[in-house]
Amino acid sequence: MQERKICPICDNEVLEKQLSTTDYFGTQESFDLVACNQCQTLYTTLYPDLQESIKYYKSDSYVSHGDKKGFLFDNIYATAKWLNIHNKYKLLFKHIRSKSHLDIGCGTGDFLVYLKGHGIKTSGVEIDDSARAISKAKELKVYSELPEMNEDKFDSISMVHVLEHIHDLKEYMRFIKEHLNKKGILFLALPNHQSADAEYYKEYWAGYDVPRHLHHFSPKSISAIAQQFGLKLVATYPMKFDSYYASLLSHKYKTGSTNYFKAFIQGYKSNMKARKSGNFSSLIYILQK
Repeated sequence: MQERKICPICDNEVLEKQLSTTDYFGTQESFDLVACNQCQTLYTTLYPDLQESIKYYKSDSYVSHGDKKGFLFDNIYATAKWLNIHNKYKLLFKHIRSKSHLDIGCGTGDFLVYLKGHGIKTSGVEIDDSARAISKAKELKVYSELPEMNEDKFDSISMVHVLEHIHDLKEYMRFIKEHLNKKGILFLALPNHQSADAEYYKEYWAGYDVPRHLHHFSPKSISAIAQQFGLKLVATYPMKFDSYYASLLSHKYKTGSTNYFKAFIQGYKSNMKARKSGNFSSLIYILQK
């Protein structure tokens, strides 16, 4: 395990313990989260290195990496995923008429297939071997890691629930900026630890997903990232489905049982509060080079 001693965004050395939470999804290990009081980012204090982290992703239930659907839970997730794909396309091309797009953490390639169907040149990055194999079977160009892309540049790059997993945050952001064309768009989708559902479920909130999530962002975090890397934060949008999904998982972590009705109510309440605060369970950030 490695220990977080400094904020990788603003280099603040004062990190205060915020709460302790558990890997409810897998190992049941406990992890502490610390907060940077400057950029309002939370961090998993002790976290696995790249090699150690592999075991925390090994599960047939990790639905974000699979095409298989079985239980009602997975069907709800899959339906929301397809709706999100359409919404991502509309939001992205509201800001840029992209001719080339890179999707980092492309999973099984559903978003790339959608973009390719609209005449856009697509590439993807996916470190999971099985998910990458599924993507390639769909005749998509998918790399196993960023350095394989060499000098390729893109009009737009998307990272949907990916940045929170990245070990070397600064190096990753530098690489992304170098591979964006002038006026290019970076599309980020991230959990928001300042949301009402995060506040309600506290240490049981599924958005923490330790230790797979190393960083836990807020709107101020992304503003700090944009400023540090010379990008402009041009827009922020809600991901309203995520409050229901997060509440469904969080309720199960807290009580040991699945309750769709209670999860729906809490997700709805979170979205209603966010209409005033802007702190939805997950947010989409549009950053421009």
